[in-house]
Amino acid sequence: MNVAARSALSLLARAVVVVVLAGPAVGKVLDYGGQVAFFESLGLPAPGLLVALSAAVELAALVGVGLGVAGRLLAVPLVVNMLVAVVAGAPNPANLAVLAGALVVLALGTGPYSLWSPAVERRMPSPGTDSDRGGR
Repeated sequence: MNVAARSALSLLARAVVVVVLAGPAVGKVLDYGGQVAFFESLGLPAPGLLVALSAAVELAALVGVGLGVAGRLLAVPLVVNMLVAVVAGAPNPANLAVLAGALVVLALGTGPYSLWSPAVERRMPSPGTDSDRGGR
């Protein structure tokens, strides 16, 4: 995959995660009781704990993936969270879209317009280091 396509796909995946996840993530905080009841209806164990954990994962991923900070790291628990949502509930388009977006971020990183991209930092040495002078 060329660089332009990879960058566009990463940016699209970030946008999908942020746009689709924002409502449900905030909803878990604002309607905690309703979400606990919903998780109970699905037969999930410790629904109060799972709602809090799911909200924390989703909010952290929302901010990190959206800003491009530690996107791959935050995509891991988000993928797990979305897999549980798909298996425990019903695979709805929103859950599948967030799962797909998180998998793309996990595979490709956050791409352009990220606040922090360790892959780019490794390839671009700091001025004044040996590596920018051919290792002399």
